[in-house]
Parts: sequence; C-alpha cells; structure tokens
Amino acid sequence: MIGIKAYGAYLPKFLLPRELIGKAWDFPIVPGNKAIANIDEDTITMGVEAGLDCLNGIDPKSIDGVFFASTTPVYTEKDSASLIATVLDLRDNIITVDFTDSLKAGTTAIARAVDTIKANKDVNSLLIIAADTRIPEPSTMWEYGYADGAAALLIAEEETLPISIEDYYSISANVTGPWKRSGTDKFIRTFEPKMDAQFYVTSLTTVISEILKRNNVEPGTVGHAAYNYSNPRLHARVSKLMKFPQGVAQNGMFFQIGDLGTAMPLMLLISAIKRPKPDAKIILAGFGDGADAFLMQIQDKKLVRELSKNHVALGYQKKMTPLSNYNVFIDNKKLLEKDRYTRKSSSVIMWRETDSIYQMYGNKCKKCGAIQYPCMITSCFECKAIEQFEKVKLQLKGTIFTYTLDHLIGGSYYETPIPRCVIDLDGGGRVLLDMTEIEKPEENVKIGMRVELTFRKMHEGAEFHNYYWKCRPERGRN
Repeated sequence: MIGIKAYGAYLPKFLLPRELIGKAWDFPIVPGNKAIANIDEDTITMGVEAGLDCLNGIDPKSIDGVFFASTTPVYTEKDSASLIATVLDLRDNIITVDFTDSLKAGTTAIARAVDTIKANKDVNSLLIIAADTRIPEPSTMWEYGYADGAAALLIAEEETLPISIEDYYSISANVTGPWKRSGTDKFIRTFEPKMDAQFYVTSLTTVISEILKRNNVEPGTVGHAAYNYSNPRLHARVSKLMKFPQGVAQNGMFFQIGDLGTAMPLMLLISAIKRPKPDAKIILAGFGDGADAFLMQIQDKKLVRELSKNHVALGYQKKMTPLSNYNVFIDNKKLLEKDRYTRKSSSVIMWRETDSIYQMYGNKCKKCGAIQYPCMITSCFECKAIEQFEKVKLQLKGTIFTYTLDHLIGGSYYETPIPRCVIDLDGGGRVLLDMTEIEKPEENVKIGMRVELTFRKMHEGAEFHNYYWKCRPERGRN
C-alpha cells in the first residue's frame, strides 16, 4: 500500500490583517488575515520547519528522498531539496528534486513520489515539502491573497498506513496567466482575471470528475475535498459543479491565513483530516497550467487521529500574532529599494562545517562526557583531553543561561534591540544564538526562559544565502 504516513506544517508567527492593506491604499476592505514570513524566513527555512514537524518520531535516516515544491525557490540554479535534506540530517544516498514554476508543483511532486516508489524497490519513503513566499505587487488585489507557509507529507509504502493513495490523474493546459518572467518581472502578471478564473474552474472540475469516474466514485460519497484556491467564490463554484455535499470542500483557510501557493492544497488536506470520517474518500487537487487530482482513502481513523497528536501542524495557527503596522510587511518583503549592508562569509567553511552549522552536531568527550559546541575545538573544556571526542546530535530546545540586548546587528541599528542568548540545550551543550519572533525583548526575555531552535536566513555574504540557527520563544514543537 502506498499512502500518507505522516504530515507536517509550518506557519510564520505573524499575521497581516487585511484591514491594514485596505487602509494603506484606500481599497475596499477584504475580511480576514494572511500569514507573512519574518524577514529572516524564506522557503528553505519554512520547508525545514515543516520537515521537522513531519519527521517527529521518525528516524530521518530511514527517508529515501526529498521532493521540494515552490514557485519562489531561493536559488534558480541550486537544489533547495538537497540543502533541506542536509539540515534535516537525512542520508547522502537519497533522491533530491526541486519542483517549481507552477502552483501545482506540490501535487505534481506527490504524483512523482508515487511513481518513484512503485518503480524503484530501493525507495520506500519520500518526503514532500511545499513552501512559498510570493511577493505581491503593492497596491493591487494580489496583496490580499498571497501568504506564506509550508506543508509536508511523508509518502511511503507499508502494509498499514493512515491514508492510502488509490489513484491520480493529471492534465496540462497552456493557460494565459498568471505568470512571471525570469529576470524581468518582479511581480506576478496576468492578462485577464476572468480568463484565469475560467481556466481554474475548468481544469479542476475536469481532473476531479475524471478521477471519480475512473474509480466509480460518486461525488456524494466523498468525505473530504482539498484543492488550492485564491478566490473563495471560485472555490465554492468548483464545489457546486462537482456536487460535493456541504462541508466536504475545505474553504475557511483563505480568510484565516491566505493563499499559500504550492503549499495550499497540502495544508487544506492536513486541515481536513484533523476530523477524519471513517473510511472516507478524499480528493486532493492542485491547479497551475493544468491540474492534478488524487483519490485517497482513510484506512485507519485512529492512526489519522494519532498524526494530529504527534505533530504541531496547524497548531502554529493558534499562536500567530496580528501585526499593527503595514510597514512591517513592506520591510519583511524588502519592497523598498535601499542599500543594504553586505556581510563577509566563506562558502568553504559552510561546506566544511556542515554537520556543526546546519545539522547541529556537537562533540562529546569520551573521558568525562562533557558536550561542547562548536566542533572545531580539539580539546575538552572540562578535562582538557585532546581529540577524545565523538559526534553527538544536539537537541533543538533549551533554556537561556544568560543574554544581552544588542541594537547593532549586521551593520544596521535597530531601535528595538535583538536578544543574543547563551542557551543550555536539553541533553547537554551550550550555544550562542540570536533570538527571533520576540516582542518587547526588554520585558519578555528572561534568564531561565525556555526556547526552541529554528533554522533561519542570516545574510547574503559572498553572494549566496547564509543560514544558521536562531532561538525563539517556544511555539509548541515536539
């Protein structure tokens, strides 16, 4: 049986109320909020978070590959999936592939994962991660929709799985829009929104109708339906044309957190199965220059419920904070052109110290058992033994031992200081990290405070993206 073994999700801490967008541009107010990434987040950091959530309780060395889907990859000629796999501490002898340039990249990656597992006896599990941070053109209706987030599914072949994948069907369509030219356009373009709507409805209803027909499934028997959308009215039109029973199609997410791009159908699926119906048929569909549709079935309701208990998933949503200032959104997306400080860096050091910098391995002294970080120091700080170390994986949670508040970071002065924290990690090891996602740090950062580590974008020294770990107040990650 091939199906979904586990899932994970990540939503940034901050929400932008759409009311602030309307007031900024004197637009009609659209209700709800949308999730926006912090200035130190991108599709790789959010993908790592979703992957960590998905693999909670699962040995990362057992995973046979990572398929990463995004229309906003960090690089255009570098594999994002391989970097994510490295940070998640997967094996080297795995498959890593990026799927991009289409909003259905996430569902297409799932289809290719199913094909790969069927075709290759050495591949039993593939981690699918979808993430997007699309930048809307200011003072346009796109601003109301585009949101940031990531979702992950672990597709596996096992005798017993919570959800099975019964079949899939895909079509291709060279539609007129939306599009963005490489190296030319900064923002999404489109010819005619009405035509976009027509292609969306036609493509989705075509693939969903065909997948139901191929498997002799009546629309009225479908228990859950998850398909991406950026317009709630069009979402409702698809549901009506397909004759799905009321409440089957997941439709509240746009108003709560916005349109998550490639991650949207996966996130809608995760939301749907939080309250699984026994033996229910599930439709998952993605749209973008064509469409993909999957027929799935809940095999074990108890196992599906266990997934919700074992993973943070949409629990992040409960701890999101609405912004009070539209300018924060503009700054996070770097929509204002200005000279930015460039830091020095070394790609060779990043490669040489991968296990320490990306994977958070430390050294454990074989003589006294002391754990220290980073790994480049050759003598034990406790017993002074020379080169008597073994590698040990550090925990991603800890307690603040001490801290300082610094206004000058990376060549920029910040009115609100950045906490720089010395953290005693659970299980041993001490690290120095900047804190992110903290409000009023002068009041809220305390010695003894519990924090968790989060993989973030640091700077772009040496003309490539530099990543490392930061700490943040606990958000509930297991």
